[in-house]
Amino acid sequence: MAYVALYRTWRPQDFDDLVGQAPIKKALTNALETGRISHAYLFAGPRGTGKTSTARILAKALNCEKGPTAHPCNQCSNCREITEGTCGDVVEIDAASNRGIDEIRKLREQVYFAPTSCRYKVYIIDEVHMITTDAFNALLKTLEEPPEHVVFILATTEPQKILNTILSRCQRFDFRRATVDEIAEHLEKVAKGSHIQAEPEALRLMAIQADGGLRDALSLLDQCSVMASPVTAETVRQVLGLVGREKLRELVTRIGQKNLSGALDALGQLLEQGKEMEQILAELLEYFRALLLYQADREYQEIYLTDTREALAETASLFTSSQIVASVERIHEAIRESKYSLRKKIVGELCLFDLCENRGNTEAALLARIDSLEQQVATLRQGTGTAPTFVTAVPAASAAVQAVSVSRPVPQGPVPAAPGPSAPPTGGTVRDAFARMAAAARQEISQEPPAPAPAEPAPVPAPAPLPEARPEAGPAAAPEGEPQFDGSGRAQAQQLWQLVLQGLKQRRKRTFLVYAEMARAADYQDQELLLGVSSAYGKEKMEEPAFRNLIQDILKGAVGQSIRLRVVQQEGEISLHRPQGKKTDAEAAPAPAAPEPVPQPDPLPEPPPPPEEEIPLPPEPPTEEDFPEPDPEVPPSVQSASPAPKPAARGELPEGVKKAMQVFGGEVYKE
Repeated sequence: MAYVALYRTWRPQDFDDLVGQAPIKKALTNALETGRISHAYLFAGPRGTGKTSTARILAKALNCEKGPTAHPCNQCSNCREITEGTCGDVVEIDAASNRGIDEIRKLREQVYFAPTSCRYKVYIIDEVHMITTDAFNALLKTLEEPPEHVVFILATTEPQKILNTILSRCQRFDFRRATVDEIAEHLEKVAKGSHIQAEPEALRLMAIQADGGLRDALSLLDQCSVMASPVTAETVRQVLGLVGREKLRELVTRIGQKNLSGALDALGQLLEQGKEMEQILAELLEYFRALLLYQADREYQEIYLTDTREALAETASLFTSSQIVASVERIHEAIRESKYSLRKKIVGELCLFDLCENRGNTEAALLARIDSLEQQVATLRQGTGTAPTFVTAVPAASAAVQAVSVSRPVPQGPVPAAPGPSAPPTGGTVRDAFARMAAAARQEISQEPPAPAPAEPAPVPAPAPLPEARPEAGPAAAPEGEPQFDGSGRAQAQQLWQLVLQGLKQRRKRTFLVYAEMARAADYQDQELLLGVSSAYGKEKMEEPAFRNLIQDILKGAVGQSIRLRVVQQEGEISLHRPQGKKTDAEAAPAPAAPEPVPQPDPLPEPPPPPEEEIPLPPEPPTEEDFPEPDPEVPPSVQSASPAPKPAARGELPEGVKKAMQVFGGEVYKE
């Protein structure tokens, strides 16, 4: 007689043989005992959980010569034929290969024929979700009102793919995965019944690797029994291609010791032995899980299938809980990356690099770094270690954020005070942080030797035709309604605006970034950021709610406070050049306390007035003297035209040159 696999030999033949499906067993037996048999059932659940076996048991219970009964005899001709699969009234259909509308039409024609030898005609349709939509629609009416002698049993692993109209016409039973204890107990029963010697640890390891599928566990036991006798845990690892305890322990120990070269060597050896990168990462993840559970509860016995108690105690001492959590998250990320990578070895090496260096962008990774720093600081305070050297690159865009954020204080030993103007900021509001930076800048400027004050140019007398005195050098007054840009908060404004530009780049808001780069930060006062733009269109775009809300969100996320935004239109580079007569914070701030005021030098004699660099004034409007008397003989249309310039007399400058000299303060030099 040919050899029969264990999962076929030990297929359940009665409801009592089902493993881990107690609710389903109770519901079906009650229905059979009370005679409340439905015309359609739907069995849904993962593979290897007993859906098809339960369908066959239900078919035998309905057609047993002593039934219908909850416990078929398995001795009558109907039970034996159903067990052997030779009964003509119990039809098993594979929906994966019979999924079309033509097959369903043949089924509709056959259901109306009476059974030949059994009480019920049972149709078991496996993987029913593979049937097409048209075929489902063709089966719908038959499934809703079948003949009295027909029972449909639908089995599937993906019930979400079945039409709702089909689901509503069936009694649904969800099969669950069996637990590790249930599978291990059943494997021990099968091993004894099949005269297979196996260690309990090996059987439990098989149950874990089966992942709730009883058929997978039986197949694994069948394969291991052929390889070695007795079956040990090492036999199971060899059959499944697992890494093994010793190799995993060595790899995790080197990670805990921050030995990157050793960890890479261990990974290379595993790959040379034919281990798959996904398998290595999966087992590494299981080992870190065992370490975390060991630190939480050492009485949880399942973790000792990964390694011994003594080995876990030694390895767990190399990590903190936050470091283990960060490592688990990084390994999860590497597993996802390896599925789509062509160079899986590089993915694994980068993962080991991050694990050894406590790198990562997750919250757990940051907490792990903090724990590592606190350990080093504690070691320094005890005087048992050397001071580590930390080199941290701070991006320029985030400098302002670090200046205004509340940082977590790190305990340090007594350090001699270094000479300096001020201490680094440790927190506070935005204005306080900027005030501290401005004070430091003023202190540095005040320590430089003062430069001699430049001689002020003498005012140029106004030209004769202009009756009003000309204003001193300075910018033109801003039109009414426009703010006067003050330079006192310009440094703060520019730093905040750099944060906004950096935030737009990180969020990839390219359209908003184009308009933001056209604006200039002018001032920052009372939590209000003042921006200047040169065009009305740019001002309109920046005042849109979407743009304004985005900038305010970036600023609030950077400095932790709500900052208002105000946009004005102004021509010229008003936000980058301060008006004449204004002084910066460093110039306006008083110098540090000096013993005596510095004597000012005597004023120098007034030099010849140089040409003033000031904004040109518009020419005076023409007076009546500039136009000739109207000629009554000339038509008015000709008189309205611009008068021709008068010819200049010999030795006299033209009238246009005179006006230009008045505007620009020019003089005539003769050679």
